[in-house]
Amino acid sequence: MLVTRISEQQKNPDRTSIYVDGKYSFSLTINQLLESKLKIGTELTDNDIKEYLRLSDEGKLKVRTFDWLTLRPRSAKELTDYLRKKKLEPELISQWIVDFQQKRYQDDTVFAAWWIEQRRKQLRSESYIRQELRSKGVTQEIISDVLSSSEANDTDALNALIIKKRRQTKYQDDQKLLEYLVRQGYRYSLVKIALAELE
Repeated sequence: MLVTRISEQQKNPDRTSIYVDGKYSFSLTINQLLESKLKIGTELTDNDIKEYLRLSDEGKLKVRTFDWLTLRPRSAKELTDYLRKKKLEPELISQWIVDFQQKRYQDDTVFAAWWIEQRRKQLRSESYIRQELRSKGVTQEIISDVLSSSEANDTDALNALIIKKRRQTKYQDDQKLLEYLVRQGYRYSLVKIALAELE
Protein backbone atom coordinates (compact mmCIF):
# COMPACT_ATOMS: atom_id res chain seq x y z
CA MET A 1 0.00 0.00 0.00
CA LEU A 2 1.34 3.39 -1.03
CA VAL A 3 0.55 6.95 -0.01
CA THR A 4 -0.71 8.44 -3.26
CA ARG A 5 -1.96 11.87 -2.15
CA ILE A 6 -1.64 14.27 0.79
CA SER A 7 -3.94 17.29 0.81
CA GLU A 8 -4.86 20.09 3.19
CA GLN A 9 -8.45 19.85 4.39
CA GLN A 10 -10.68 22.68 3.14
CA LYS A 11 -12.69 23.10 6.36
CA ASN A 12 -9.77 22.50 8.69
CA PRO A 13 -6.43 23.73 7.31
CA ASP A 14 -4.63 22.37 10.39
CA ARG A 15 -5.40 18.81 9.24
CA THR A 16 -4.31 16.89 6.18
CA SER A 17 -6.08 14.06 4.38
CA ILE A 18 -3.95 11.06 3.52
CA TYR A 19 -4.87 8.89 0.52
CA VAL A 20 -3.58 5.35 0.21
CA ASP A 21 -3.75 3.56 -3.16
CA GLY A 22 -5.93 6.38 -4.49
CA LYS A 23 -8.52 6.31 -1.67
CA TYR A 24 -8.92 8.45 1.44
CA SER A 25 -7.52 6.51 4.40
CA PHE A 26 -7.03 8.83 7.40
CA SER A 27 -6.27 12.40 8.46
CA LEU A 28 -3.44 13.86 10.53
CA THR A 29 -2.68 17.27 11.98
CA ILE A 30 0.13 19.19 10.32
CA ASN A 31 2.38 18.41 13.31
CA GLN A 32 1.54 14.70 13.17
CA LEU A 33 2.27 14.67 9.45
CA LEU A 34 5.65 16.33 9.96
CA GLU A 35 6.56 13.96 12.80
CA SER A 36 5.51 10.90 10.79
CA LYS A 37 7.60 12.01 7.77
CA LEU A 38 4.89 10.62 5.51
CA LYS A 39 5.15 11.65 1.89
CA ILE A 40 3.75 10.57 -1.43
CA GLY A 41 5.23 7.19 -2.29
CA THR A 42 5.67 6.05 1.33
CA GLU A 43 4.84 2.35 1.64
CA LEU A 44 2.53 1.38 4.49
CA THR A 45 1.62 -1.94 6.13
CA ASP A 46 -1.73 -2.81 7.75
CA ASN A 47 -0.14 -2.13 11.14
CA ASP A 48 1.07 1.26 9.92
CA ILE A 49 -2.49 2.14 8.87
CA LYS A 50 -3.86 1.06 12.27
CA GLU A 51 -1.30 3.22 14.06
CA TYR A 52 -2.08 6.23 11.88
CA LEU A 53 -5.81 5.75 12.46
CA ARG A 54 -5.10 5.79 16.22
CA LEU A 55 -3.04 8.98 15.83
CA SER A 56 -5.82 10.47 13.73
CA ASP A 57 -8.39 9.82 16.47
CA GLU A 58 -6.05 11.35 19.06
CA GLY A 59 -5.58 14.45 16.93
CA LYS A 60 -9.34 14.89 16.53
CA LEU A 61 -9.87 14.42 20.28
CA LYS A 62 -7.23 17.04 21.06
CA VAL A 63 -9.01 19.55 18.82
CA ARG A 64 -12.36 18.76 20.49
CA THR A 65 -10.69 19.13 23.90
CA PHE A 66 -9.26 22.50 22.91
CA ASP A 67 -12.72 23.64 21.75
CA TRP A 68 -14.17 22.44 25.08
CA LEU A 69 -11.48 24.31 27.03
CA THR A 70 -12.24 27.56 25.21
CA LEU A 71 -15.95 27.49 26.11
CA ARG A 72 -15.08 28.58 29.66
CA PRO A 73 -12.16 28.20 32.09
CA ARG A 74 -11.70 24.64 33.45
CA SER A 75 -9.82 23.18 36.40
CA ALA A 76 -7.12 20.57 35.85
CA LYS A 77 -9.41 18.03 37.55
CA GLU A 78 -12.24 18.85 35.16
CA LEU A 79 -9.86 18.40 32.24
CA THR A 80 -8.58 15.09 33.62
CA ASP A 81 -12.13 13.81 34.15
CA TYR A 82 -13.10 14.88 30.62
CA LEU A 83 -10.19 13.02 29.05
CA ARG A 84 -10.80 9.92 31.18
CA LYS A 85 -14.38 9.81 29.93
CA LYS A 86 -12.98 9.93 26.40
CA LYS A 87 -10.88 6.87 27.35
CA LEU A 88 -7.55 8.54 26.66
CA GLU A 89 -4.54 6.67 28.02
CA PRO A 90 -3.38 7.95 31.48
CA GLU A 91 0.10 8.74 30.15
CA LEU A 92 -1.36 10.86 27.36
CA ILE A 93 -3.71 12.61 29.78
CA SER A 94 -0.70 13.76 31.79
CA GLN A 95 1.14 14.89 28.66
CA TRP A 96 -1.86 16.76 27.29
CA ILE A 97 -2.53 18.55 30.57
CA VAL A 98 1.08 19.77 30.69
CA ASP A 99 0.81 20.86 27.05
CA PHE A 100 -2.47 22.73 27.59
CA GLN A 101 -1.07 24.39 30.73
CA GLN A 102 2.14 25.48 29.01
CA LYS A 103 0.05 27.06 26.26
CA ARG A 104 -2.16 28.73 28.94
CA TYR A 105 -5.31 26.95 27.79
CA GLN A 106 -5.74 25.57 31.30
CA ASP A 107 -4.84 27.36 34.51
CA ASP A 108 -6.35 26.64 37.94
CA THR A 109 -5.80 30.24 39.09
CA VAL A 110 -7.67 31.61 36.08
CA PHE A 111 -10.38 29.01 36.63
CA ALA A 112 -10.71 29.90 40.35
CA ALA A 113 -10.98 33.63 39.58
CA TRP A 114 -13.68 32.97 36.99
CA TRP A 115 -15.57 30.59 39.30
CA ILE A 116 -15.51 33.07 42.19
CA GLU A 117 -16.77 35.87 39.95
CA GLN A 118 -19.67 33.73 38.73
CA ARG A 119 -20.60 32.53 42.22
CA ARG A 120 -20.41 36.01 43.73
CA LYS A 121 -22.97 37.12 41.11
CA GLN A 122 -25.21 34.41 42.55
CA LEU A 123 -24.53 35.80 46.06
CA ARG A 124 -22.74 32.64 47.23
CA SER A 125 -20.79 32.70 50.48
CA GLU A 126 -17.03 32.34 50.66
CA SER A 127 -17.45 29.04 52.53
CA TYR A 128 -19.72 27.70 49.78
CA ILE A 129 -17.31 28.85 47.06
CA ARG A 130 -14.33 27.27 48.84
CA GLN A 131 -16.14 23.94 49.06
CA GLU A 132 -17.05 24.02 45.36
CA LEU A 133 -13.51 24.88 44.29
CA ARG A 134 -12.05 22.09 46.44
CA SER A 135 -14.46 19.66 44.74
CA LYS A 136 -13.09 20.94 41.41
CA GLY A 137 -9.56 19.97 42.51
CA VAL A 138 -8.26 23.50 43.12
CA THR A 139 -5.64 23.71 45.88
CA GLN A 140 -6.33 25.54 49.12
CA GLU A 141 -3.43 27.90 48.37
CA ILE A 142 -4.87 29.00 45.04
CA ILE A 143 -8.36 29.36 46.52
CA SER A 144 -7.10 31.56 49.36
CA ASP A 145 -4.91 33.68 47.08
CA VAL A 146 -7.70 34.36 44.59
CA LEU A 147 -10.32 35.00 47.27
CA SER A 148 -8.03 37.43 49.07
CA SER A 149 -7.50 39.42 45.87
CA SER A 150 -11.22 39.52 45.09
CA GLU A 151 -12.98 42.80 45.81
CA ALA A 152 -16.26 41.05 46.63
CA ASN A 153 -16.83 39.91 50.20
CA ASP A 154 -19.33 37.96 52.29
CA THR A 155 -20.88 41.05 53.88
CA ASP A 156 -21.84 42.63 50.55
CA ALA A 157 -23.14 39.34 49.16
CA LEU A 158 -25.04 38.56 52.35
CA ASN A 159 -26.73 41.97 52.48
CA ALA A 160 -27.78 41.67 48.84
CA LEU A 161 -29.11 38.16 49.45
CA ILE A 162 -31.11 39.25 52.51
CA ILE A 163 -32.74 42.08 50.54
CA LYS A 164 -33.52 39.67 47.70
CA LYS A 165 -34.96 36.93 49.94
CA ARG A 166 -37.05 39.30 52.07
CA ARG A 167 -39.08 40.03 48.95
CA GLN A 168 -40.28 36.42 49.06
CA THR A 169 -43.22 35.49 51.29
CA LYS A 170 -41.40 32.37 52.45
CA TYR A 171 -38.63 34.39 54.10
CA GLN A 172 -40.62 37.11 55.86
CA ASP A 173 -39.82 35.29 59.10
CA ASP A 174 -36.27 36.19 60.21
CA GLN A 175 -35.67 32.79 61.81
CA LYS A 176 -36.42 30.97 58.54
CA LEU A 177 -34.27 33.43 56.66
CA LEU A 178 -31.42 33.01 59.16
CA GLU A 179 -31.55 29.22 58.84
CA TYR A 180 -31.52 29.49 55.05
CA LEU A 181 -28.54 31.85 55.05
CA VAL A 182 -26.53 29.64 57.41
CA ARG A 183 -27.22 26.67 55.11
CA GLN A 184 -25.72 28.75 52.29
CA GLY A 185 -22.45 28.88 54.22
CA TYR A 186 -22.73 32.30 55.83
CA ARG A 187 -21.47 32.50 59.40
CA TYR A 188 -24.21 32.60 62.03
CA SER A 189 -22.75 35.65 63.77
CA LEU A 190 -22.45 37.56 60.48
CA VAL A 191 -26.04 36.69 59.55
CA LYS A 192 -27.37 37.87 62.93
CA ILE A 193 -25.61 41.23 62.56
CA ALA A 194 -26.73 41.69 58.96
CA LEU A 195 -30.36 40.85 59.75
CA ALA A 196 -30.38 43.33 62.61
CA GLU A 197 -28.77 46.10 60.54
CA LEU A 198 -31.20 45.56 57.63
CA GLU A 199 -34.38 45.65 59.77
